[in-house]
Amino acid sequence: MKSITLATMPLDERHTGVNIATWLEEVVTKFNISVDNIKVVVHDNGSNVVAALKLLAEKHKWVSVRCTGHTLQLVVNNSLKETTISKALGAARTLVEHFRRSELANTKLKEKQQQMNTPEHKLIQDVTTRWNSTYFMLERLLEQRWPITATLSDPEVTPRGKHYFDLKPDQWSLLEELTQGLQPFKCATEFLSGQEYATLSCLPQLAKGLQRSVQQSLNFETTPRKAFLAKASKELTERWGEISTFCKEKDNIVLLSAALDPRFRKLKFMPAEQRIEVQSTVEVLAIKAGKELWKPTEEGQLQCHSVTAPRKGEESVLENLLQSDTDSLSEEEESHEEQKIQVVRKEVQMYFSESQIAKQEDPLGWWKKNEGRFPNLSKLARSFLCIPATSTPAERIFSAAGNICSQKRASLSREHVDMLTFLHFNSALI
Repeated sequence: MKSITLATMPLDERHTGVNIATWLEEVVTKFNISVDNIKVVVHDNGSNVVAALKLLAEKHKWVSVRCTGHTLQLVVNNSLKETTISKALGAARTLVEHFRRSELANTKLKEKQQQMNTPEHKLIQDVTTRWNSTYFMLERLLEQRWPITATLSDPEVTPRGKHYFDLKPDQWSLLEELTQGLQPFKCATEFLSGQEYATLSCLPQLAKGLQRSVQQSLNFETTPRKAFLAKASKELTERWGEISTFCKEKDNIVLLSAALDPRFRKLKFMPAEQRIEVQSTVEVLAIKAGKELWKPTEEGQLQCHSVTAPRKGEESVLENLLQSDTDSLSEEEESHEEQKIQVVRKEVQMYFSESQIAKQEDPLGWWKKNEGRFPNLSKLARSFLCIPATSTPAERIFSAAGNICSQKRASLSREHVDMLTFLHFNSALI
């Protein structure tokens, strides 16, 4: 799967919902993209972006999907607010900051790493907007625990009576437990942030797996870690508790994407009656997608691979008067369309009756191989499996644009920034 960056626009006006919606429409118009071809937009939790997408949903019937990465950020951050955990994390941040600011402490740490045959890695400072960085900070601290302790014990680095930078034994134990508890969330976040493979279709299974992992660990953990896991379980239930619930009135894009992923088509993470509803909706959408190829032209013929029925000879006036509204060519067309619908229904039944493919297989590659067997469903799958689970691909543009708009290139015009960013991301597609 490949991503394309269309535009990098300067936003001089206020970032209101109306302005953001207008800017999005300008980009769509600039590249001559039909608004009807845009079905889903992934957004973060910013209120202005949400307001913009609500306006576009009302105007163009776009559907917005909340960024999974931001949701996981809220789940983890809220779960780490327990008092004991918060104090331990605060002490860990202070410790890392001390080594990053003190040249003497940093030099002594390198010496201890060499003496203890420990990897010569620098400590990592976490960032509040990226919970994963907290995991990496703890992981690196635990890796360097004994060189850090030995460095802080050196009188040259820490004067007598000022050993408050070192963590207490129970805090080290708590950080180790936290790292173990955060590992499933870290794996889920990294997987869902990909942009070269299908991600949204995996969300229901991953959400279920995270909840299961948390529940299984609750019975064997210490009090602080239990508090973290209990809060994480509550957060997951509140934010994703109904992710496996299908509503007929409003299509669940996530579940439809999972149904069209051959790895999860059995939908084992949801009740049996709900599975039937999802399969029925997929059938309806497949028929609707197929009908785009069957629409009658102005001449009354069927488009694409349709066959035009031969006209009959001149009919008498009486026969013409006695003819019903559904007779002749229109009736033949209806019969032909009904046959097509039955073919699509059999196609859907055959797809859901087959067994799931292995989780490590590529669903897009599978659809490419089986496009001949499932022509209508493959068209539908392309429109659903390309939806990303997070807004991470879009946020990567900020990093690239930041490198382009450096202080040494302050004279770049807006148009040149747009062009350079466009080339940076799309040169491989030329």
